[in-house]
Amino acid sequence: MSSQQSLDALANERASHANTRRLFLGLTIVSVVGMALLWAKPKQIDLHINPDLRAGEQVTVSNGTAPVPNPNVYSFAYYVWQQVNRWQTDGGADYGTQIYNFQSYLTPRCQAQLQGDMDARSRSGELRMRTRQITEIPGLGFQDNRVLSEGPAAWNVLLDMQVMETFRGQAVKDTFVRYPVRVVRFDVDRERNPFRLALDCFGSNKPARIDVKDSAVSGSTAASVAPALLPGLSDQPASALGSQNRDMPAVAVPPAAPVALPAAGALLKP
Repeated sequence: MSSQQSLDALANERASHANTRRLFLGLTIVSVVGMALLWAKPKQIDLHINPDLRAGEQVTVSNGTAPVPNPNVYSFAYYVWQQVNRWQTDGGADYGTQIYNFQSYLTPRCQAQLQGDMDARSRSGELRMRTRQITEIPGLGFQDNRVLSEGPAAWNVLLDMQVMETFRGQAVKDTFVRYPVRVVRFDVDRERNPFRLALDCFGSNKPARIDVKDSAVSGSTAASVAPALLPGLSDQPASALGSQNRDMPAVAVPPAAPVALPAAGALLKP
């Protein structure tokens, strides 16, 4: 083999090695970019399925999170709020136990408000040997206009509830209350709160007693109730409403502008 042929062979070999290095470098870059894209993809998908899912309906997922349908928000608020207000045998012990049991479904602000409310009721003798249960007023259940969105991560849910309490077996309270319960996304502890939602108590509103005529018991229907706005405060202070005769029917609540968040212990005592 001549020297020229040897030089040509060497040049071809070097070119081949250069092409191999370029190919290897290109594959490495593609692999790194692909791994980075895969790493950026959400590892879990937070998906809330509408119980009334219709044929052809699509669920949009963005960054691993899907919108929460109104029925799901309402049912979450109803269940948790009902359980927090369930004193089965003695409110003096049961109220605190329920707050503790459902702490993963309550924001810290809501926990502080409920703790303050419990302390205030305890000082005024409204817990010992009391039982409490709250339930949806018949005919005033879920409607889309009862879930007022504040955006993709917060909602105000209007719960029209019948509040019943007994003391040593005797009925001491039976009234109708609208609770404007605020629900927020709360991705803090997925092991204890798989819903990734929490109650924020009442936000910047307060509960309001509603008139008996607004309930299905007196003949009105759910279609006649259109809660377009959150209820305002009554013209009476919360303490006054809490001390009214429990056997008297509730009075209609005049509309008023929303007020600031009540301090701990200042919750309405319907």
